[in-house]
Amino acid sequence: MRSQILNYINGLSLGTFTVSDDMPYDVSGNALYLSNPKKIYVDGEQVVTEPLVSALDGPIIDSEVTSVSIYFSADAKQLPANYDTLVADLRKAKNITTIAGIHRRELDASTEYQGDLIVNSMEIRFNKVI
Repeated sequence: MRSQILNYINGLSLGTFTVSDDMPYDVSGNALYLSNPKKIYVDGEQVVTEPLVSALDGPIIDSEVTSVSIYFSADAKQLPANYDTLVADLRKAKNITTIAGIHRRELDASTEYQGDLIVNSMEIRFNKVI
Protein backbone atom coordinates (compact mmCIF):
# COMPACT_ATOMS: atom_id res chain seq x y z
CA MET A 1 0.00 0.00 0.00
CA ARG A 2 2.97 2.28 0.53
CA SER A 3 3.75 2.11 -3.18
CA GLN A 4 0.16 3.03 -4.14
CA ILE A 5 0.28 6.03 -1.80
CA LEU A 6 3.65 7.10 -3.24
CA ASN A 7 2.19 6.81 -6.76
CA TYR A 8 -0.80 8.91 -5.73
CA ILE A 9 1.40 11.62 -4.19
CA ASN A 10 3.72 11.69 -7.20
CA GLY A 11 0.67 12.35 -9.37
CA LEU A 12 -0.25 15.49 -7.40
CA SER A 13 0.72 19.03 -8.26
CA LEU A 14 3.45 19.39 -5.63
CA GLY A 15 4.76 22.84 -6.47
CA THR A 16 7.99 23.33 -4.51
CA PHE A 17 7.50 20.12 -2.50
CA THR A 18 9.21 16.86 -3.48
CA VAL A 19 8.62 13.22 -2.54
CA SER A 20 11.34 11.10 -0.99
CA ASP A 21 11.64 7.37 -1.55
CA ASP A 22 13.44 7.17 1.81
CA MET A 23 11.71 6.23 5.02
CA PRO A 24 11.35 9.08 7.55
CA TYR A 25 13.93 7.65 9.94
CA ASP A 26 15.98 9.66 12.39
CA VAL A 27 19.47 10.84 11.52
CA SER A 28 21.51 12.16 14.45
CA GLY A 29 18.39 12.42 16.57
CA ASN A 30 16.32 14.38 14.02
CA ALA A 31 13.62 12.97 11.81
CA LEU A 32 14.43 13.45 8.13
CA TYR A 33 11.26 15.47 7.52
CA LEU A 34 12.52 18.01 10.09
CA SER A 35 15.95 18.21 8.47
CA ASN A 36 14.53 18.47 4.94
CA PRO A 37 11.54 20.84 4.83
CA LYS A 38 9.22 20.63 1.82
CA LYS A 39 10.10 16.96 1.31
CA ILE A 40 7.29 14.43 1.79
CA TYR A 41 8.15 11.13 3.48
CA VAL A 42 5.94 8.02 3.48
CA ASP A 43 6.61 5.46 6.19
CA GLY A 44 6.43 1.70 5.77
CA GLU A 45 3.25 -0.29 6.23
CA GLN A 46 2.20 -1.48 9.67
CA VAL A 47 -0.24 -4.41 9.66
CA VAL A 48 -2.37 -5.53 12.61
CA THR A 49 -4.79 -8.47 12.46
CA GLU A 50 -7.51 -8.79 15.07
CA PRO A 51 -10.41 -11.23 15.45
CA LEU A 52 -13.66 -9.74 14.22
CA VAL A 53 -16.03 -12.71 14.58
CA SER A 54 -15.29 -16.01 16.30
CA ALA A 55 -17.97 -18.68 16.49
CA LEU A 56 -17.75 -22.09 18.13
CA ASP A 57 -17.02 -24.66 15.45
CA GLY A 58 -17.55 -21.97 12.83
CA PRO A 59 -15.47 -19.75 10.65
CA ILE A 60 -13.14 -17.19 12.14
CA ILE A 61 -13.30 -13.78 10.51
CA ASP A 62 -10.49 -11.34 11.12
CA SER A 63 -10.06 -7.65 10.55
CA GLU A 64 -6.76 -6.60 9.03
CA VAL A 65 -5.73 -2.97 9.50
CA THR A 66 -2.85 -1.64 7.40
CA SER A 67 -1.59 1.81 8.34
CA VAL A 68 0.77 4.06 6.42
CA SER A 69 2.03 7.42 7.73
CA ILE A 70 2.95 10.55 5.78
CA TYR A 71 5.22 13.27 7.19
CA PHE A 72 6.40 16.64 5.92
CA SER A 73 7.34 20.08 7.17
CA ALA A 74 7.62 23.61 5.83
CA ASP A 75 8.73 27.04 7.01
CA ALA A 76 5.85 28.28 9.16
CA LYS A 77 6.74 31.94 8.57
CA GLN A 78 6.53 31.69 4.79
CA LEU A 79 4.22 28.88 3.80
CA PRO A 80 4.42 27.87 0.14
CA ALA A 81 1.51 29.11 -1.98
CA ASN A 82 0.18 25.58 -2.53
CA TYR A 83 0.44 24.49 1.13
CA ASP A 84 -3.30 24.34 1.91
CA THR A 85 -4.10 22.61 -1.38
CA LEU A 86 -1.34 20.05 -0.83
CA VAL A 87 -2.55 19.24 2.69
CA ALA A 88 -6.11 18.77 1.38
CA ASP A 89 -4.89 16.56 -1.48
CA LEU A 90 -2.75 14.43 0.83
CA ARG A 91 -5.75 13.87 3.10
CA LYS A 92 -7.57 12.43 0.08
CA ALA A 93 -4.93 9.68 -0.22
CA LYS A 94 -7.18 7.50 1.94
CA ASN A 95 -9.64 7.39 -0.96
CA ILE A 96 -7.32 6.01 -3.63
CA THR A 97 -9.08 3.32 -5.62
CA THR A 98 -6.06 1.20 -6.56
CA ILE A 99 -6.31 -0.59 -3.22
CA ALA A 100 -9.03 -3.25 -3.44
CA GLY A 101 -10.98 -5.08 -0.76
CA ILE A 102 -11.06 -2.24 1.73
CA HIS A 103 -14.28 -1.85 3.72
CA ARG A 104 -13.26 1.17 5.81
CA ARG A 105 -10.72 3.94 5.28
CA GLU A 106 -9.63 6.22 8.11
CA LEU A 107 -7.32 9.20 8.44
CA ASP A 108 -5.80 10.88 11.47
CA ALA A 109 -3.98 14.12 10.70
CA SER A 110 -2.14 16.49 12.99
CA THR A 111 -0.17 19.70 12.69
CA GLU A 112 2.34 21.00 15.19
CA TYR A 113 5.08 23.59 15.34
CA GLN A 114 8.71 22.77 16.01
CA GLY A 115 10.86 25.87 16.03
CA ASP A 116 10.08 27.76 12.83
CA LEU A 117 8.67 24.66 11.09
CA ILE A 118 5.06 23.59 10.70
CA VAL A 119 5.07 19.79 10.84
CA ASN A 120 2.28 17.66 9.35
CA SER A 121 1.72 14.00 10.03
CA MET A 122 -1.04 11.83 8.65
CA GLU A 123 -1.83 8.22 9.40
CA ILE A 124 -4.02 6.44 6.87
CA ARG A 125 -5.63 3.17 7.92
CA PHE A 126 -7.13 0.67 5.51
CA ASN A 127 -9.44 -1.91 7.13
CA LYS A 128 -10.15 -5.19 5.40
CA VAL A 129 -12.11 -8.26 6.43
CA ILE A 130 -10.15 -11.48 5.90
